Amino acid sequence: MSFFTEAEQEQLRVARMIIHVIGRQDEAFEPASEVPVQEELFFRSRILAEASDAVHQFDAGSLVRPIIERMARDEISFERGGQELAHLFARDHVRQATSGAFFVLQLEGGDDTRFYALIKYDYREVVELAQMDGRNVLRAIVQAFVKERKAVQKICIVRVVGGVAEPMVSAADRMHQAPDLTDYFARYLGVSRNRDDTELSDRLHEAMRGALRDVSEHLPQGGVPAALRRMKEALRARRPVTNDDVVDAALHAANRPEEERIRAVIERKARMHLRRQGLDDVTFQPQARIFQLRPREFVRTAEEVRIEYPAEQIGQAINRSEKDGVITFTVTTRRIVEDGTLSSRPRARD
Repeated sequence: MSFFTEAEQEQLRVARMIIHVIGRQDEAFEPASEVPVQEELFFRSRILAEASDAVHQFDAGSLVRPIIERMARDEISFERGGQELAHLFARDHVRQATSGAFFVLQLEGGDDTRFYALIKYDYREVVELAQMDGRNVLRAIVQAFVKERKAVQKICIVRVVGGVAEPMVSAADRMHQAPDLTDYFARYLGVSRNRDDTELSDRLHEAMRGALRDVSEHLPQGGVPAALRRMKEALRARRPVTNDDVVDAALHAANRPEEERIRAVIERKARMHLRRQGLDDVTFQPQARIFQLRPREFVRTAEEVRIEYPAEQIGQAINRSEKDGVITFTVTTRRIVEDGTLSSRPRARD
């Protein structure tokens, strides 16, 4: 939910809403009227749960952005703007898409900031237990909205400050592998990816390393390098990777400590570094290269000094340089986990 600042989360409230029924592409669009805000807590909770860090931005030719800006500046009424946004969505609604409700919500975020949430919400058929003539009966409610995350089929949240929509938006589409959107939803919004999988993957790798460095005192023997390998192994088969997956992999890398306090620290640090890298609640399939486990390397010098290290630590904890025929290795560490002497027996050469 880091699309919203902490202050915005505290002040966020749904101020206006309009709902359109969206059917098949061949069904005529019928504009609806604005309705009083109902179940405000329900919808605010859904929006907060879906608000991930932004990885999409408006394109120059977006039709949605200027409508939202005109609504925010009160150049057109909220009802008219909501009808235009819903009409554009219904026009692009592909034939194979399921029917549902299209919500346009205006949210107040404090100061001169407004948010507009566009949500395609699936209907669900539920059964209600009721009383009739003193007997328990079941009756079906066809058009019901439930709290399941998967019931929100598509969502886009736009921040507007001083009547100008910011270019970066939070958008998700469960009909396509996250964080990509289906072609018709991206075309409707007029948005494109701002950060590609290469950047997201690099940021995830940095978040993992940063989190493990911060909890190095709670890691088993081998420290951060060994824990990072275990974390990669745990995540390699996940498709796609969520924030919860990263937290679970960090706990796995720390051998799942029994003490609740330590587990809480590891989770907090993992989520903190995901936020710092702009990956809060971002779900995606990382590139396989960041999960590759490079072999351990070693050197043995003419002076019979042997240095062994994980290959991925080159340029990190291990630095190697050469000048005027002299090779220098620099090892940087926060903690030495073993410090002793070896047997005086001759060692077999490798």
